[in-house]
Amino acid sequence: MKFYDIAPTNNRTMKIRILTFILLSLNLSFAFSQSSSTEIWLVDLGTKDGKQVAGTPIRVTDNDFYDNQPCFSKDGSMIWYASMPDTTQSDIFSYNLKTKEIKQVTSTPESEYQPFPIPFYKDKLSIVRVDIDRAQRFYELSFDGSEPALLIPNEDSVAYYCWMNDTTLGTYMLNGGGGSLQQFDLIPQQSIILMQYGGFGRCLAKIPGSANLSYVLKNSDGKYVLTKFDFISQERMPLAEMPGEIEDYCWGPDMKVYIGKDGKLLSYDTRLENAKWVEVADFNKTIGTFYRLAMSPKGDKIALVSYKGQRP
Repeated sequence: MKFYDIAPTNNRTMKIRILTFILLSLNLSFAFSQSSSTEIWLVDLGTKDGKQVAGTPIRVTDNDFYDNQPCFSKDGSMIWYASMPDTTQSDIFSYNLKTKEIKQVTSTPESEYQPFPIPFYKDKLSIVRVDIDRAQRFYELSFDGSEPALLIPNEDSVAYYCWMNDTTLGTYMLNGGGGSLQQFDLIPQQSIILMQYGGFGRCLAKIPGSANLSYVLKNSDGKYVLTKFDFISQERMPLAEMPGEIEDYCWGPDMKVYIGKDGKLLSYDTRLENAKWVEVADFNKTIGTFYRLAMSPKGDKIALVSYKGQRP
């Protein structure tokens, strides 16, 4: 395993990050074993008179429990998501945008999270499964929930991930004394540690039209900064300062970054030299507060996850 730490820290900062990791681990364990009230919504995006506009939100789920982590199919016709109707475990569900039909994909004693279409398959998803031994492993399975198989056999602490290409992942591993940000190559099965001891957000994403990874860097001064990591040069570059402690975002094919803040959908155009966060829509009266987001491949729809009370 190669080690490349792009965030050297002093002893005080390291202690803070280790403590943060302990709390984060407890929080993740709680999230993976308890139900919370989150709902998924679907919103059309378009333009009018040269200005970006959003349509009326459509409620995808309507339950008093955990419905979260939406992602779109490659053709944009489906949404997959994780749902926890009780406090025992979660399963993967699908939502057909045309028929509005919801189907249960998995029904197992284990908990499945974070579905995403695998780039090199037409009919398979990748997921994080919390196995019976409480290890968090990375699997593939068919769209109908059958034929689960380990993609990373030797890792048992996968928290979050994103596909960079057919064989490379950006991963958030719950190890390294605070969580570690890694580049994981499926062939061969090896990783490069990009950042250790925490200090980064859960949302990892491939930057459209590139081979670069994006994540939110949580600086010691309290500022959250959307950051680009270049796998070739092994360098990082700030892209945008988040308006507050926001770590969830998504990219559009238009190179804009989208976030939720105080019930409003905001965008940031990374193509502009002096870009600012711009309000796209105010959903306080319809959706309420939301945090996680997913963009359709064409950029014409966005899925939002609302929550009640304190942000999860």
